[in-house]
Order: sequence, then C-alpha cells, then structure tokens
Amino acid sequence: MIWYYQLLLLVVVFLVLVIMKKMAPRNMRKKIKIYNLMVIPVVYCVLVTSLTQLELSIIPFLTFGLGLLGIMMTIVYAYVEGEIIYRVFFKVYFRFFSITVYGLFIPMFLLNIK
Repeated sequence: MIWYYQLLLLVVVFLVLVIMKKMAPRNMRKKIKIYNLMVIPVVYCVLVTSLTQLELSIIPFLTFGLGLLGIMMTIVYAYVEGEIIYRVFFKVYFRFFSITVYGLFIPMFLLNIK
C-alpha cells in the first residue's frame, strides 16, 4: 500500500471516530478515547508496510514480545502488590501496547515514504 493511502485511511478512520464520538450520548463521550480506537488501523498499516518493505510481517514478533511483557507484568504485580488488579493491569498493558504500536508505526511509515 502506498504511503499516502495509509495516511488517507488513518485520516478517514479518525474523522469517522470523531463523528461517532460527537453523536454518542453525553455520558459516553468521556469514556470514548479516539487514540485507543486508532490502534487497530495503525496495526493494519504496520502490517502492510512491513510486508511491502521488509517482505516479513512484524506482527508475530510484536505479539510474542507483548505476550512476554504481559507475563512479566503479571508476575511483578503478583509479587509487589500480592494480588492482580485486572482493571489496572489491562489499562497499563493496553497503554504500553498503544505506545509500542505507534512507536513502531512512525519508523515504518518513514521507511515507506522513501
């Protein structure tokens, strides 16, 4: 996929999410985070870019690495706090997943522009 198609896809998804957030009931607007929902098309763009530029998908490596991170986080939470609070665990894990995906997307996108 050419880089400007990826950019167009992300802009269109972002605009659709903004419109959907505006149309949502007032009490749900605070709960909807657009940057959390944008992770899905960004992962797709990373997949397409890695397949076209590197001829190898990065997604299995990303999945394996984040799986190991989840296991390590579980062990650390169980050791430090004595219990695992699922809400906190999944919030921190998804935030780290988002940062990793966005951090991986930027160099892959710049690699695709060349």
